[in-house]
Amino acid sequence: MVKMILGLVAAMLLVASVTLGVVNTLKGKSLEKQVLAVRTELKETKARVDEVEAGGHHEDAAKAHADAAPHWAYEGEMGPDHWGSAFPTCASGKSQSPLDIKEPFEKGTYEIKPNYTTGQLKILNNGHTIQVNVPPGSTMRVNAETFELLQFHFHRPSEEHINGKPMDMVVHFVHKSEAGKLAVIGVLLKEGADNEAIKTLWANAPQKEGPEVVVENVKFNPANLLPTRLNYYHYEGSLTTPPCTEGVAFFILNTPVHVSKAQVEAFPFKLNARPVQPQNGRKIYTK
Repeated sequence: MVKMILGLVAAMLLVASVTLGVVNTLKGKSLEKQVLAVRTELKETKARVDEVEAGGHHEDAAKAHADAAPHWAYEGEMGPDHWGSAFPTCASGKSQSPLDIKEPFEKGTYEIKPNYTTGQLKILNNGHTIQVNVPPGSTMRVNAETFELLQFHFHRPSEEHINGKPMDMVVHFVHKSEAGKLAVIGVLLKEGADNEAIKTLWANAPQKEGPEVVVENVKFNPANLLPTRLNYYHYEGSLTTPPCTEGVAFFILNTPVHVSKAQVEAFPFKLNARPVQPQNGRKIYTK
């Protein structure tokens, strides 16, 4: 619809520009300013439409983008079994996530070194999960390659299964390299004692879907959610939400972190985990 409007506006302005151009050649340079104004309006109109199509930074642009995006959910007619109708890779991809992690394993050779820093807490409920957007400065090295931590978010129960069973929850840390590669660290959350880091997050997490909330006077370090040991299971997979883009390196830490039963139940989503996907011959590495 937006492109149709742009096309109509562009056509109208083009006709006006051509007409003015013809008159200009007949009557000299008296209409140069009008021609310039028409061309400027055409550029500004295109820029406004491009902003809407890109999502923009304004409420109207965000609303237009949301209305145009295909909807999806974790249950019902828009649940995982139907994602492929709007997002083909979710159905046709051969390297989808999550996986049921089980033997046989290959020996892992990657060294992962998270280097997360404390920053302003920016948290949102996007309608599918609680997500924390991380300020620049937190990184992870995978061997010699550096990835920037963009955000982390939660799933209930854990999307990854270990020997056929999920944990109570999982937190996924999403990183991106300068070359555009994606790498995810998964931290499994197991019912036990209260988790102080999650206590801070839940105290500030919106219960209903809405824009990012910048929490004044609250700083947070994502490293507070990591276990001491960084041994992992590794495999090549995909985003676990639409559009299910493949080529994502997963490192699921094999040391779980405690979260209390009350904290699990306080998470505003009762189910937001994609079912495990076929392994399709992929190797799983451990270290």
